[in-house]
Amino acid sequence: MPKLLIKCKEVLGNECVFDKMDGAYQSESLMSNIINLTKAEITDINDIFEWRNHPDIRKNFFDSEVITWNDHEKWFNKKLKDQDTTIYIAYHIENKIGSIRFEANESVIKTSVMLNPLFLGKGLGLQVIKMGIEKLIKEEKPGKSLIAEIKKNNVASIKTFQKAGFKKSGLTFIYDINGESYNST
Repeated sequence: MPKLLIKCKEVLGNECVFDKMDGAYQSESLMSNIINLTKAEITDINDIFEWRNHPDIRKNFFDSEVITWNDHEKWFNKKLKDQDTTIYIAYHIENKIGSIRFEANESVIKTSVMLNPLFLGKGLGLQVIKMGIEKLIKEEKPGKSLIAEIKKNNVASIKTFQKAGFKKSGLTFIYDINGESYNST
């Protein structure tokens, strides 16, 4: 069974192993350090709402206005039902540490990652992105490139997406699933 080592030193203080056969990341040293992804469900609505409206998260949205519950509820229910959208929730032990969302259109798949504000700055964004991409590829086998649109002053996200393999193209970052090259604008 092939394994891919991912550094988790900032959070877990050890190495994590990704098992491509079952799609779960696991700590080599302690089972209590498992980080995994599951598909979002309606029961995640409150957590996502709280994260989306936290000031440290909101400032990195292109529209930084606070979201009302009614608007969030409509948006979340629509995304869960949308066949072109996949949302995963990331867990460390039993703590929800963030989410990653993939939204396909006719040419690309938009990627968005959001961490639980309690887990910001702990080096988890990279693992969530890498795990999300691996899980998406395994489950959905997309034939389109992934993109991430990031505000230019969100330096942490820019660096994290680049470390995950996204290449800058103007203000968009591209992760090419098919191995094609892109010209940066």
